[in-house]
Amino acid sequence: MRQRFFNLRVKFMEHDLTQEEAAKIAGISPSAMVNRMSGKYPFNTWEVERLAKALDIAPVDYGKYFFAGVSG
Repeated sequence: MRQRFFNLRVKFMEHDLTQEEAAKIAGISPSAMVNRMSGKYPFNTWEVERLAKALDIAPVDYGKYFFAGVSG
């Protein structure tokens, strides 16, 4: 079974970002990012837009990175 948000985690690595640094980019606390990445709470629109911009993710690919869950 693949890890939740596997593709997003790969993007973090490609951009040399830790999950905590990505949280800062998204404008959320590190604990809120943990909740998003664990699937406890979904990303909201502005978090997705900020992260996508920082990680060079096109809107057409949002599903692959932010809504794919475990199946990635």
